[in-house]
Amino acid sequence: MLGRLNRFIIGCSESWWKFLLLFVGFNATMFGLQQITARFPDVTAGDIPFDMQNELTPALIFAQLDGYTDQAFELYSDFQAIDYVFPVVAGLFLAAVCAFALRHAAPALYQTAADKNLFLLLLVPTAFDFMENFSLLRVVAAWPEQAELAATMAVAAKFGKLSSMNVAFVLTGTLLLWAATTWLRRRLVSPRG
Repeated sequence: MLGRLNRFIIGCSESWWKFLLLFVGFNATMFGLQQITARFPDVTAGDIPFDMQNELTPALIFAQLDGYTDQAFELYSDFQAIDYVFPVVAGLFLAAVCAFALRHAAPALYQTAADKNLFLLLLVPTAFDFMENFSLLRVVAAWPEQAELAATMAVAAKFGKLSSMNVAFVLTGTLLLWAATTWLRRRLVSPRG
């Protein structure tokens, strides 16, 4: 199964229309999350969804839930529905960008990464995002009971997501710069005919 997923990432990096679908899916889900986030303060005590707060703590989760209206719970359900799709398309999009860039920057290294299923490492933030979502869903479903363990797991998963996302973004930027530099060098060195 992991090999199949890695091959899917590679396939998306080699096909303009698959890559375009990931790009559209990434942007459409991000747009949906941003739209809900913008409406959220009006139905809470001025708070945005937990998933969009990088400084979240278990205590803040419970304090904010206390200010949720019925509309806030409904809106958060909509947010969660989109946020189960977003991490998948975002992770696949980022992994496909890395596969594309590495293939053009260093073909031998790309082949090693493809053979060893290393493009799957770009999905680590996706796994943490799912853990965060499941934990927050448990917290919200249990309210007004305070699901302390789930809140703590949500905050820990958020930390893992943010940390691994930063690594993924730096890696992606580095690979894109490497690929662009390699392409430019080849263009400048190749004989004109």
